[in-house]
Amino acid sequence: MNHFLLLITMLSMLAACAKAPLTMHESAKADFEKARTMVDDGAYDEADVFLERFINRYPYSDYASSAELLRIYATYKGDRLELTQVLAERFKKRHPRHPDLAYAQYMLAMSWYQQRAEPDREQAPTLEARKAFEELIRDFPASPYAAEAKTRLQQLNNLLAAHELNVGQFYFEKHRFVAAVNRFQNVLQHYQNSPAIEQALYYLAASYDALKMKKQAHDVALLLGHNYPKGEWSQKAQGWL
Repeated sequence: MNHFLLLITMLSMLAACAKAPLTMHESAKADFEKARTMVDDGAYDEADVFLERFINRYPYSDYASSAELLRIYATYKGDRLELTQVLAERFKKRHPRHPDLAYAQYMLAMSWYQQRAEPDREQAPTLEARKAFEELIRDFPASPYAAEAKTRLQQLNNLLAAHELNVGQFYFEKHRFVAAVNRFQNVLQHYQNSPAIEQALYYLAASYDALKMKKQAHDVALLLGHNYPKGEWSQKAQGWL
């Protein structure tokens, strides 16, 4: 056999090996275990394709809903987050009383969480993540994911607060002080437990001062000094007291 034919033969064998893991068996149980092994081995893309075929082949089997959940996980681990969201939403509609519905909601929330943006970016994915975690906490307060959801939710709120602060600072630097005031007030009203509060108070006082609203600047500076008596921003606000 010449080298060219040998190469063709080897490529054909490799292609056959690549397709072999997607071969279906006669048993839903055996195929589900095969899919789970793929996921355990980190073959997430193969598992996704295999599980799609599995669900179509065994739509009424005892493993059908478990296969849907496993596919959600496989696409998440394979970083196909948009597909994860589609599959999670589909699962919620198909199985509104499923005992693992909280898991589908958790994976939906985590898929958005992985797409959260830095404070200087558009926050649409961050807002979607917050919404999904809020739904998880509200609808499944006793689930094993609730505690983590609360932690993630605080992280997202901190991120959103930092975004509001950044936008407010942008308006402040452009001398658009009314717009700046609105942003800094948003931080105070909606993100009271975030680290951005101290700096937001300072810039709110500075914005009021720039608008010649001396009493408001004084009151905010007083509040800043009361809550952060030794803070850097409190020291900078002394001139308004």
